[in-house]
Amino acid sequence: MKLRVCYYTHRGYRPINEDALLIGGLVLQEQFMEEVECLSFEGGGLFAVADGLGGHVGGDIASRLLLEILAQLRPRTEQELLQALRKARDRLEDFVREKPVYSGLGTAVAGLLLLEERRLVFNVGDCRVYGIKEGKALRLTQDHSEAEELVRAGLLDPEKAKHDPRRNFLTSAIIGSSNLRNFEVFMREVEHYGQYLICSDGVWEPLEEQELTLTPRAMAELLLEKGGDDNMSFVHISVEV
Repeated sequence: MKLRVCYYTHRGYRPINEDALLIGGLVLQEQFMEEVECLSFEGGGLFAVADGLGGHVGGDIASRLLLEILAQLRPRTEQELLQALRKARDRLEDFVREKPVYSGLGTAVAGLLLLEERRLVFNVGDCRVYGIKEGKALRLTQDHSEAEELVRAGLLDPEKAKHDPRRNFLTSAIIGSSNLRNFEVFMREVEHYGQYLICSDGVWEPLEEQELTLTPRAMAELLLEKGGDDNMSFVHISVEV
């Protein structure tokens, strides 16, 4: 299996970039990228976007530490992935124990475990994974937010939810606090798509669904035009064989 992986991250109008990217075994965190970069992979791997929680100190630290644990442990099954996320949460708690000023630091995350025989998507919080097929982007993950809960209960229209302020009130995240050890993970196997998009809410909020199917470079250019109120990060994966 050959993969073409393109990625992009930018702080937008925010003072710092609290997002981080996992590209196979590489953890990337930069304030901004001048342009989209691409790599070729032989075989599968684990790819993810983590979005440090705004309004808390250390969001950038939380997103990086989480992805470093995933890169180190290299999970290949649902159980191994759950264990890795729990160990990452423990690492955040250890960090806060060493530096109490960072109490409450946390992060959302979404990712794709791409293997020859299966594709597994997961998320905690409001980062997303999309499958792209026939010019359409289909969301494969499920947000953990108050707005999403209202949508599932039939109390909020899905189109209105995208702009509802409750979309930013997360119901699950990976947080470094001894009082908040539990978190909810959405995880499932998905069918094979030719392309996948993993992104933070700074990408899916400003862009229309159709715009998520653009080429990575075109999408990055459009994000700079339309977005910028939040950090903007994505990993775009094309399965060539």
